[in-house]
Amino acid sequence: MSLLRQLQSKHVLCTAKLIDWAYENGYELTWGETVRTVEQAMHNAKDGSGIANSLHLVKLAVDFALFKDGVDLVELQDFRPLGEYWKTLDPLCCWGGDFISRPDADHFSITWNGIK
Repeated sequence: MSLLRQLQSKHVLCTAKLIDWAYENGYELTWGETVRTVEQAMHNAKDGSGIANSLHLVKLAVDFALFKDGVDLVELQDFRPLGEYWKTLDPLCCWGGDFISRPDADHFSITWNGIK
């Protein structure tokens, strides 16, 4: 089994743990983007909302919408508890809220080829 395939399975397992943790702590989640097409990645790179070599292309990233008490939470700080928990699951787990150039609070990924 290739390293990429192993990491894809690890990402699914970590995502399941994150979902459980979120609900245990009073949050609700809905899916955002999981798998992204090359065309979408290129479009996002062109308009500055993403990168061409997105981890969504290789099934190593997921975006969530976050809610608590029926309220749609969208601020970086709203996602911080989930991001901090995510990073405890594995040394390769990265949270988009930590991105320096463009924080991406709803993004949860596993590092691959130097990409977070």
